[in-house]
Order: sequence, then structure tokens, then C-alpha cells
Amino acid sequence: YMAYYIIETEEQLANLESSDQCFIDLVTKSDDCHPSLTIPSVIYYNNFDKGYVIIIDHSEGFSLPINKIQDFLQGHKKVYLLNKKKHSYYLDLPNAIDVLYTVLETDGVIKDFSCDTIVHRDFTHKHKYVASINTIIPICKHYEKCECMFEIVKPYIGKESTQTLEWLSRYTEVYKWVEQQGISINEKVFDKYYEPVWKSNSVRNGKIYTNYNLYNITARPTNAFNGLNFLALNKDKSRTTFIPSNDFFADFDFDGYHLRLVANMLNLVLPTDVSIHTLLGRDYFGKDELTPEEYQESKKITFRQMYNGVEDQYKHIELFKHIDEFVTEMWSQYQTGYIELPNGRKLVQDNPNPQKLFNYYIQCLETVNNVKKLTKLKEYLQNKKSRVILVVYDSILVDFSKEDGMATYEGIKAILEEDNYAVKVKIGDDYDFT
Repeated sequence: YMAYYIIETEEQLANLESSDQCFIDLVTKSDDCHPSLTIPSVIYYNNFDKGYVIIIDHSEGFSLPINKIQDFLQGHKKVYLLNKKKHSYYLDLPNAIDVLYTVLETDGVIKDFSCDTIVHRDFTHKHKYVASINTIIPICKHYEKCECMFEIVKPYIGKESTQTLEWLSRYTEVYKWVEQQGISINEKVFDKYYEPVWKSNSVRNGKIYTNYNLYNITARPTNAFNGLNFLALNKDKSRTTFIPSNDFFADFDFDGYHLRLVANMLNLVLPTDVSIHTLLGRDYFGKDELTPEEYQESKKITFRQMYNGVEDQYKHIELFKHIDEFVTEMWSQYQTGYIELPNGRKLVQDNPNPQKLFNYYIQCLETVNNVKKLTKLKEYLQNKKSRVILVVYDSILVDFSKEDGMATYEGIKAILEEDNYAVKVKIGDDYDFT
């Protein structure tokens, strides 16, 4: 019975009938551990005729080298899976299609694919902090769980949007590239300020690993993992926890990012040699030089126009006039059924109001631009020591090495400022910058 679906030798793998397409699920030693800090245990494989469990590292069988499994999978035209980013830590599969994206595109919701058996729940409860829990859960239970997942996945096979596949591939690739770098920490300071769920799940050898969740309606990633939300860290001394592995941190912060994103989209050219809030403030207050208080008030007025709707008294300003027209037009189109977001995904009606819809659109626009910038940075930094270690909406944190020289610093800044963006840079010995 067991041998009927277990693949544990190269001969068995060679005799396994492949097909044009398959579904896989790679089970690591621990579901709770960051992909950088754990290794694969088994791979569930289904060729749409039958399901199998291929053993890599499990107490109940021999071990197959993962490169042999990868070669086998690369022979398929399409490999369907859940969470391409996680799988990409262990398998290089250019033919992979992430069903979770398909669900978002077809249903407009996040779907739960969890099929844990009673045994999974019991073992996880009793051995909560065992780092290799999945190697002692019986293989037949992994099989049962994955068979259940396959049944949920099946209706979405073939429904993937071909127009977004390339973008989704880059999206997955660049955020994986950022998170796999890890961020160096001062462990004494870390222990003083932070209480992760279980430290070793994301911290090892003086580094903490973040984990971007890419499955959101607007495509804007979140980054909460193991009890820490890296996109909502307190702006206090707790940030001194995070330190460079190289020489210093350089935080590249886009000036008036959403305004410039929207202006670019509407083919409006905004000057880059002055802050957008100063520029708009001059119009609000009818003067060239703003006081610090007026500058802050200018930001408040601008945010109100962007996210609450343009007030009549500001519709004479060209940028806001165009934004107001765009929101009206987009809302009108949405009423007919859907709008297409900047990444190509269709957003179907779920009863937001015009401003909420505009916010969705801007968040997606922000992510599309970030992916474009990160793709260029990944290429640019390929043979350099400096690396991008965190992306927080409108800022990109670089762990900079002096070895790379001033030209690299300028090169990073130039890439981020392409297409009429402006960037302010903070330099520091830690993430506090004070």
C-alpha cells in the first residue's frame, strides 16, 4: 500500500510517467520556519492521473537528491503549485504557475487551501517547537493532506491569466531576492524589544529573515512573519536592533511617491528639484517660502485630496483636476463590471466607493513601479556587495558596502529616480537614523 504512492529511488522516479502538466506541493521540515532556515522533507506530485509522495528527507524512507526531482519537473510544460516564492528557495522551475494568483484573478478573494489532518494538528500542538516536525508526521498523512489540496486546486487549473504571468514571475522573483538577504541584528537589543513567536523560526547567525506575503487584492505586499511586522515597526530606539552587515544603511525614500506615480500615469510632469509638498503648499498658501508648520499643513491638505476626494476649492490645481477626472472615469467603468489594475489583474465589483477604488489602484501602481525598480537594482547589484534588504512601500533600504564606491551609491539613486521620481536618502549605522 505504501509503496504504491511513495517515490524514494532514482529508478522509481525514472519510471514515473510524466505529463504536460502536474501539481506539486513541497513540504519543508517545518511550516513555521522561514524558507531560508529549513530544508525540504517531501514533495507531493500529481500528474492529474495519480498523486505520489517523493521523499527528500523523511524518517520513513530513503532520500532522493532534489536536483534529480528538479530535472524531472522541468520536463513538464506547466507545474502548478501554491506559493511560488516558497518553492523557488529549493526548486528552479521557470514553468511554475502559482495557483494562489489565479484564485485572486478569478475570484477576487484570498482562498484557504489548508487541509491539515487531525494528525497534523495533533503533532503541531504537541511538538510545537520541533524544527523538523514534518519529518515525523507519517507520509500517508502528508499524502492525505495534499490530495485534499489538489481537489481544491483542480477547478483553477488552466484559468491562469497569460497576460500577467510574466509580471507575476518578476514580482515573485524580486521580493524573494530582497527577503533572502536577511537583515543583521544586534541580538541583545533585539531580545530587549522584540518577542517573536519562536525566535529560531526567523533568526539565525545574527540575522533575521523577513517574509513578504504577495497574495493581496491590490498586489501590495505585506511583511509580517513570526510575530514581527516589518512594514509597521515603531519609529523609536527599537530600530537600533537592525544593523548593516556591510558598512552603513542607506534608506532611499521616494518624495511624494503616490503623487508622482499618479502624475506619471496622467502624463503630467512634476519638477523633481523641489518637494511636491512645497510645490503644492505654494498654491495653497499663495507664497513661495513655507514655514515648517505650513509645510506640514500642506502635506495634510494633499493627503486629503488624494485619499478622501478632491475638494472644490482645489480643483483649479492641474494635478488634482486630472485626478478628479480620472477617479470619476474609473468609477464609471467599474460600474459596468470591473477595472484593470496596473499589473493587468481585473478588479471585479466588491462595492467600494470611488476613493477606495482609487486607493486600490494607487497601491497596485506603487507595487508595479517597485517591481520595475527592484528588477533593475537586482541586475545592477549582481556583482556588488551592497544589497537591498527591505522594501517599505515608498522606501528601499540598502545595506551598503564602501567597497562598491560612490559610483554605486549614485547608480542606485539614478535607477530609483528614473522616470521623473525624486528620492531623499538617509544614512545611518542602524535603522533608527537619529
